[in-house]
Amino acid sequence: MRILVTGGTGFIGSSLVQRLKEQGHDVQELVRYVAGGRYNYYDRNERTFADVRDPEAVNACVLFVKPEIIINLAAQSGVSYSFLNSHDVISTNTLGTVALADAAAKLDNFKLLIHASTSEVYGTSVDYPTKEDARLGATSPYAVSKIAAEEYLRVCEQIYKLPVLIMRPFNTFGRATVMNRHYAVERAITQALETQHISLHDSRPYRDFIFRDDHVNAYVHAVERWYKLVGETINVCTGNSWSIKEMAETVAHYVEELTGKAVQVDFLEKPDRPLDIPRLQGDNRKVRELLDWIPVYSFSTGIKKAVEEWAQALNIK
Repeated sequence: MRILVTGGTGFIGSSLVQRLKEQGHDVQELVRYVAGGRYNYYDRNERTFADVRDPEAVNACVLFVKPEIIINLAAQSGVSYSFLNSHDVISTNTLGTVALADAAAKLDNFKLLIHASTSEVYGTSVDYPTKEDARLGATSPYAVSKIAAEEYLRVCEQIYKLPVLIMRPFNTFGRATVMNRHYAVERAITQALETQHISLHDSRPYRDFIFRDDHVNAYVHAVERWYKLVGETINVCTGNSWSIKEMAETVAHYVEELTGKAVQVDFLEKPDRPLDIPRLQGDNRKVRELLDWIPVYSFSTGIKKAVEEWAQALNIK
């Protein structure tokens, strides 16, 4: 299968590209050059450098690659970041998706556009676990950008008969592979390993935590079953949720086990964003049934694996 992955050098994209290549797929990446990046001249054989906010560049890339499947992972994904940088987030997440969909609609024999949305679109839903048909409600510019992107794709389905699958992953962790520590689980792990002290904002929110490899596996399964997924919206989640306090304490346990050093845990007990969501917990029946997918990692084994990866990345024993 010829596959174009946007955001191919990102957290999920970098792992997914590797997995797809291992399975024998012809994978092309659409990536944005960043200052300080080191890209070999010959990267262009497998990578196209373009900003998804540039519709002409996106159109040229898509028409050149002629993919059968597009997996759209390109995004500005920081929720807190979005409150102060809404234009950047919306132009990337919404208008970038618009450019990609418009280009894909021109392709012949195109099979599926797999779009990475987010659990944040559910906002303050009160039904748990939350099903895919729940009412959407944004609590951040980031969520607004993702809801708008979903709506545009649904319009493209109707007007252009564009085959679309929307996937809504919940809170994924395990970013040692890209050395990104700016999310709650990553902050907890790196603080514990480096200072033996975890200090986070609010202990009370609950999140449906999913380890990176399980998240990637969901996209791999979707590629394998593309023919029965057109028009679907699917949660990628465990179906359970844990508080930030439980997460931090679990991190502390595994860091203590690994290093032999006690780890202190405390909280400021105030949100780190203007509006926060008390609980995100998804219903995963559709992902199990349609993708034949189940999470390999439990909450506990996922945290343990993430701690081990970060310890290796930081050279801590």
